[in-house]
Amino acid sequence: MTTAAEKAHFPTMATSSNLAPFNPTGAGAIAVALDLLRPSETDVVFDIGCGDARLLVAVATQCRCRCIGIECDPGLAARARTLAADHGVADRVSIREEDATASDLSEATVLFLYLVPKGIQLLLPRLEEARARGVRICTNIFSIPTWTPKATGEYKGTKIYLYS
Repeated sequence: MTTAAEKAHFPTMATSSNLAPFNPTGAGAIAVALDLLRPSETDVVFDIGCGDARLLVAVATQCRCRCIGIECDPGLAARARTLAADHGVADRVSIREEDATASDLSEATVLFLYLVPKGIQLLLPRLEEARARGVRICTNIFSIPTWTPKATGEYKGTKIYLYS
């Protein structure tokens, strides 16, 4: 269930291609998410709605695994590619400029989401398929309705949820 604080924090508008407004995940929340997810070199980490790819750059730098960002905004996708190149991880971070509701997630072993509740709802069938395959799923701020998290973390009052 979405709390009043969550509703006040973000607009709930989401369309099939735009699942959330751009609001980058901060370094502290990224650290908590990585601690929960514990990605290894063999993982393939997807960030749905990756924005400027700061989470993927951190994962690729720290864990040396392959990372794939899904971003529908061409400007943000370009910024994401530039950030990966600037940090020397463009060989491990690829950005797909596409609608996440139609993306191929079959390679994912880890999914990260920072989406508004309606965006999560639009992806729910895809998330259920991924969870059935054993994919670890992490959400920032907003939980997945009807799912019980395996673990939670917190950074400055912001909840991060892990599902598997």
